[in-house]
Amino acid sequence: MKRSWERKTLLGLPVDLVRREEILHAVPALVRSGRSHHFLALNPIKVMRAQQETELCEGIRQAAIVYPDAVGISWALRVLYGERIEVLPGCELMVDLLRLADRDRMRVALVGARPDVLARMRARIASEWPGLLLVAANDGYFRDAERADVIRRLLDARPDLLLVAMGAHRQETFVRAVEQVGVVPVIVTVGGGFDAFVGAVPRPPRWLLRLRLEWLYRLVRQPFRAPRMLALPRFACRVLRLRYASGSPRAS
Repeated sequence: MKRSWERKTLLGLPVDLVRREEILHAVPALVRSGRSHHFLALNPIKVMRAQQETELCEGIRQAAIVYPDAVGISWALRVLYGERIEVLPGCELMVDLLRLADRDRMRVALVGARPDVLARMRARIASEWPGLLLVAANDGYFRDAERADVIRRLLDARPDLLLVAMGAHRQETFVRAVEQVGVVPVIVTVGGGFDAFVGAVPRPPRWLLRLRLEWLYRLVRQPFRAPRMLALPRFACRVLRLRYASGSPRAS
């Protein structure tokens, strides 16, 4: 796709200096393009996983839009390039896209989350946007052997917008499988976005968000995240080494 914004490189991965308004402005033309476009949220943990996982790395590199979903990415862009870019939480972008889909009568499909969370997601969409065209929905607890059938039913529904809510790597793998056999104009991977939207995973208080401490809230509420949080200091060290090796706020 042709971008009106700049793209940088962060530890070998692309990241777009894109604002929320620019993404939303681009969507209607992408829907009419006849090609698939994957929107991917980037955070430090995903960056560090991609250093070891080839398939995840390729999924990030092939995405049409890679937007900063965490304070750590925004900080790294400032340290390496002197760029100040707004963090765009994936859950908030998902809500913006649903609102846009309702306005423009786009066909929407959902894949991911537990069956009970997906049911609550469908109910809340019906409540907030009664006219939204929800043409397909499938939970994320299908076996790999069932993936082809899930994709076939999805493509038969001809969605304009597909929201995929699975964990990192699995959701990117699913998107690549979809793109190999058909076209969905706009595909957005939202991780735990369905859970956050229906309140299955509480959102941090506004004051913590203002202090950029969402990661600490998640850690306290979900201690099982502790091992993966070890990626954060390793990410910071990698970024700072690049910064000081370059001698100026420009590095790749």
